[in-house]
Amino acid sequence: MPDATSSVSDQGRSPEDLKRLLLRLDSDVMRAWEKYEDIRRRLAKYFEWNQCSGSDDLADEVLDRVAAKSDSYEIRQVDKYSFGVARLICLEAHKKMRREPYSQDLPGGEGALPDAHDQAVAIVERLYQERRLACLRQCLARLTPAHQELVIQYYCAEEEKQIAFRRELAERVGLKMGTLRVRTNRLREQLEEQVKRCLESRRQRFISASQGD
Repeated sequence: MPDATSSVSDQGRSPEDLKRLLLRLDSDVMRAWEKYEDIRRRLAKYFEWNQCSGSDDLADEVLDRVAAKSDSYEIRQVDKYSFGVARLICLEAHKKMRREPYSQDLPGGEGALPDAHDQAVAIVERLYQERRLACLRQCLARLTPAHQELVIQYYCAEEEKQIAFRRELAERVGLKMGTLRVRTNRLREQLEEQVKRCLESRRQRFISASQGD
């Protein structure tokens, strides 16, 4: 197991904050560290799924904010609280992208001009991520409300509670676990394929518009 204090303090989090966070997770330091790493990994996946660049850094930021909460601040479930913070940070990241679509803060002092190539790459990447998110939302909207709820709840369940949550979900919708798994996997594959087609369609429309067709 890595040394928790040294690895996290390198990220700017104080050892006291880390100890407090680990104690919130579990009284046993080994189990606490395992839970910490599991939450961090799932947070990174959450940001990646929601098209937030720098998913690992954002996951660290979430845990920084949670760790900084004093002992007087009650946190009943660290994982649920962390994902609440993650949703806020995700919104902040998307708002920042919309406010600053064509500029980046670069070294060199105020007024420094960014490298044209780097700026172009950043703009293209940002536009692609925005289009991908738009396609995902569009394709989700095409599903029936029941299927939307099914796929979102199935894949967004906290990993350590997935088995119990999915069993409860299966009972609620009247399906066996195997049937639920097959159905949600098909829905996910359907979504992935639709998102690919949506992106390709947008790309073709852009090419046609640029050629004056």
